[in-house]
Amino acid sequence: MVGTGPGSDSGGNAERHCPWCGSPATTFVSRGYTGPTDETNQYFTCEGCGRTTFELVAKTAREMRLGRFKPGDFYQDRANRTRYQISRVLRVGSNEFLIYLKPLPPAEKRRVGATDDLESPI
Repeated sequence: MVGTGPGSDSGGNAERHCPWCGSPATTFVSRGYTGPTDETNQYFTCEGCGRTTFELVAKTAREMRLGRFKPGDFYQDRANRTRYQISRVLRVGSNEFLIYLKPLPPAEKRRVGATDDLESPI
């Protein structure tokens, strides 16, 4: 089923499309310590390209001090070679923070030596 999966909750969430390839065939994994998953992060995986896209990641207070995460900065997932912009940091306990992420798909690369189709009058 598209846009659902282990730990998913229809709860009015819009269908998720992969920001890397645009495919609507995704599997959502909700954050939670009970139920079908024991996952601290919330993400979805694309069945088209196989990439994992994080929506939020959990960090401890120590990781927050070392990483210096703040809204507007960038977060890199080196395992999947993806970049995100941090949209929000929320403290949810005495030793846990949630970092909300916005995916940053790579910009289209322009060909080297490419010229515009406009011709200049001479």
